Amino acid sequence: MKIELKVPQILQNPELPNGCEITSCCEVLRYLGFDADKCELADHYLPRSQRWYGADPDLVYMGNPHLDDASPETGYYCFAGPIVAAANGYLADHGGGYTARDLTGSELPVLLDQLQKGRPVIFWASLHFEDILYDPCGSYPLPDGRSHRVFHHLHCMVLCGVEGQTLLVADPLDFNRRVPRDRFEEVYRQLGRRAVVLVPDTEDL
Repeated sequence: MKIELKVPQILQNPELPNGCEITSCCEVLRYLGFDADKCELADHYLPRSQRWYGADPDLVYMGNPHLDDASPETGYYCFAGPIVAAANGYLADHGGGYTARDLTGSELPVLLDQLQKGRPVIFWASLHFEDILYDPCGSYPLPDGRSHRVFHHLHCMVLCGVEGQTLLVADPLDFNRRVPRDRFEEVYRQLGRRAVVLVPDTEDL
């Protein structure tokens, strides 16, 4: 199988050093033909918490994805839920035609099926596909009683191609990256198989 979707290059830096998730979302919106801006998405559509520690990343982005001179580490991360909300909010205000869907829990063949349909996939892994680490601060309780163990070096990118046993990834830190399939699957699973895809309203998932 060989697929390469022409996802446009959008780098998160310098404006959004902590904003890999929303920058990846912006890349996909641009691929679909929308004139999306990463900072507009971050400031007006991304559900955010003022707290960078202690919030639920399934519901909000924790903190501020922008660089803050007073505190350079004011942003942490979020998972699929806030990105789905941001994308769908933007789409509702800019003509629609697509709906963001949460693919969390899906194995790699599901993501590759989306590529075959011409749909790049936002996914969560780690910086440079290194082994997953946890923050020394440990974990914290969520309002619903669950405990969230804090990831370290978490990263969000866009799966945009495949060639045999190699996957092509649009990385908002340094853009195109080629990753062996087995390494992609290993790290993707370590992060809980989290992914988002934007689907045309005229098509099924």
